[in-house]
Amino acid sequence: MDVIVFAGSTARAARTSSSILLAAGAKSLGLEPLHVQVLTDGGVPALVDVTGVPFATSTLKAKRGEPITERTRTRARRGTSHVIVDMPAQDIRETLLMLGGMRPRILVLMPNWATDPGRAVSDFRIIREQRDHWEELNRQAGRPLADDYGRSRVWLFPIGWPAASSDDLRALLRGRGHLPSEDSQYPILYPGLPMLDPGDMEFTDGSGRFALTERQLEAAARTAWPLCGDTA
Repeated sequence: MDVIVFAGSTARAARTSSSILLAAGAKSLGLEPLHVQVLTDGGVPALVDVTGVPFATSTLKAKRGEPITERTRTRARRGTSHVIVDMPAQDIRETLLMLGGMRPRILVLMPNWATDPGRAVSDFRIIREQRDHWEELNRQAGRPLADDYGRSRVWLFPIGWPAASSDDLRALLRGRGHLPSEDSQYPILYPGLPMLDPGDMEFTDGSGRFALTERQLEAAARTAWPLCGDTA
């Protein structure tokens, strides 16, 4: 079972929409995803009144910084292929505390319209530093490092950035001062998502039943394939 986490200190609505699109895309590949929305501070579930959702969903209420690993695992029924976790927009260190003991792949959202897109790079850097610190502690203790064990595989997840390739997007970000020119260790999950309109953040046919527009279907496919295509 693979765990994929949408995280970051920006893009609240876009983060939730992206995680739902990934769940829908994974389902279209023949997989059995579970979408878990983590709510803090009295947030409202995104799909609470939506019927006919084609994938399993769950809502998990927690305090900021409260570990959620075991509670997330208990929600994954037998046969679940991917657990897709929508974390709240918060300080990335709080997110890491809540994910303690989990071995996820983490997508740090980087929307083009955010007031400070560079915050995504900062969030990514914090996650990477935590991973490197974990590895160093194991080396000092003489413990072997199995592949990917205890490590978060982390990507920047662009939304609304115009680019012809991942290299073009990386160059564009460097040109705007969001990526350091001397560091190439910032993997980008390209192509990410196109610019999301308000209508792209709703998932019903007008009568409360789950439905995707043609634009949403395309976005779901382009999000799911690089993350889930190898297990479909």
